[in-house]
Amino acid sequence: MILGISLTVLNLVLNIILIRGLGPIPAFGTKGAAMGTCIASGSLAIYALWKLWGGGWVISFPRGQGYGPDWAIIRELFRFGLPSGFQGIVANIGGVFMLAFIGSLPQSAAAQAAFAVCYTQLFSLVTWTSVGLMGASAAIAGQNLGAGKPDRTAAAVHVAARIGLTSAAIIGALFLLIPRQLLAIFGMHDPVVVDIAVQLLHVLSLSGLFIAVALTYTGGLTGTGDTKSPLYISIASQVALPLGICFVIQQTGTLQPIHIWIAILVGHAARCGLSVARFNQGRWRNIKVDIGAAKA
Repeated sequence: MILGISLTVLNLVLNIILIRGLGPIPAFGTKGAAMGTCIASGSLAIYALWKLWGGGWVISFPRGQGYGPDWAIIRELFRFGLPSGFQGIVANIGGVFMLAFIGSLPQSAAAQAAFAVCYTQLFSLVTWTSVGLMGASAAIAGQNLGAGKPDRTAAAVHVAARIGLTSAAIIGALFLLIPRQLLAIFGMHDPVVVDIAVQLLHVLSLSGLFIAVALTYTGGLTGTGDTKSPLYISIASQVALPLGICFVIQQTGTLQPIHIWIAILVGHAARCGLSVARFNQGRWRNIKVDIGAAKA
């Protein structure tokens, strides 16, 4: 978190200085933005490597074990990491096909504008918080399971879910109570676009509750080593179900924006239900990460 904040602030300061110029530093324009980004990223990378080498953090480079590849750890990383990577690919595929359905609407331009502002921008207020809680759930779940305290793992994930649900409820209330004011921040005043966007925000006010809970339990599953279940759940809830609903409606009638919004809601609700159910099964309690050979 500290490195992320430092990178953002340093990048902002350097861009302002290098783009516009300051004192003896000339204005580089567009090149200044690239220079600022490279300098900020490179500086933080060098600092992080220095800290890892010096051993000032909890995680550091091991001493006395050589610097060759540790294939035991690499195999475990692939075994647990690949499903998580594919999960992100699945989400992107589902998003691309959903945009295709939005583009096929009679009022596609208005719907795409509403989707870009409401789902991509405003709904990120829910997803940013939930993704952070997902990472926290994964870390705490893995730590407690590794310490032989699975009950604390379950309790931590449940608490994270309640925090995410509360945050999503607050943001959802804003979507319900002041949707037009939120849209005005982005300069949206066209009546057709605003009406569709308000409709989407109303649906997202409920959808946010489901996705907030789903992501925290996804973090609990991945943190304990069950990375395949979230992948399968994503395929079902983010691709098969919402896209299937849109396809059926498109083939049997006239697809409208509200149909797509409801399909997204159904997908989020399904992901929430499946994630909670899978976690509560408790099969993650018996998952082992075998890297003993790496220490031999």
